[in-house]
Amino acid sequence: MKSCTQQLWTWLRGNMEYLKYKEDDLVLDIDEGVNDPGIFKAIILAGGPGSGKSYVAKKLGLKTLGLVVVNSDLFFVQMMKRKGLSLKMPENETEDREAARLAAKASTDKRFQSLIDARMGIIVDSTSGDQGKTFKMYRLLEEAGYDVKAIFIQTDLEVALQRNNERSRTIPEKIVEKSHASAQKIKGYLKKHGKRNFHEVENNGGPIDTSLAGKLTTWAKKPNTAALEWIQAVKRGMDSSVREDIYTNTLEKFNNYKEWRKWYEFIKCSYESTLGAKDWSRVISR
Repeated sequence: MKSCTQQLWTWLRGNMEYLKYKEDDLVLDIDEGVNDPGIFKAIILAGGPGSGKSYVAKKLGLKTLGLVVVNSDLFFVQMMKRKGLSLKMPENETEDREAARLAAKASTDKRFQSLIDARMGIIVDSTSGDQGKTFKMYRLLEEAGYDVKAIFIQTDLEVALQRNNERSRTIPEKIVEKSHASAQKIKGYLKKHGKRNFHEVENNGGPIDTSLAGKLTTWAKKPNTAALEWIQAVKRGMDSSVREDIYTNTLEKFNNYKEWRKWYEFIKCSYESTLGAKDWSRVISR
């Protein structure tokens, strides 16, 4: 049996990998932003788990618009696979999974900010029910001069639950239900704030209304005033990038989580060594 010190070191060494996670190089050449076909254009693609956002995005031809996808789920799945965690999300892996989720969010936020700095076109693929995060991303895009469209994929809860059960990476039903309810609140905000730039697409198994596709193509190809002014400023060597860093809070939370886990494991190990595992279970259940 490992000593407390050995157990603590093993935990720290294993979880330090999260901060050492290396994503693709996100330092974008400024010329890449200037020549981007979807410059200063952003689409917030929203909907709860099982809404079929990827399917609808394909039907609407969003990949042809020249926009770069930002999706925390992609980072999250990659982190889970790297740590050997099950995509079925069993309860006994909750703590390691949450650490992976926080690291994935930090990587996603970094990618998002890097794309804004280069003024490249962005598709934010989000299942998040975090209204504050959605508001902040919307605000940052608008402050940087982006034209923002919101596309909400509306799916009945029963359909979402069925699709969730058919996926390789399933989510507990309670979370699907909670996320579905949160997504409806997000829809209300996007509709109120976006007004004419808000679009709702129903995806309950029937034919997808693709009438929006042509309008999006025209919209993406037409640079706005901010884009034209920025291009001229860059050519004169006067780039005025937005420098606000939205991923600082996420990284801070992740580091705090790691620190908390370090002491939690140490105290748990010491307590169990003295009084036994059963007594520790009674302590944390209080």
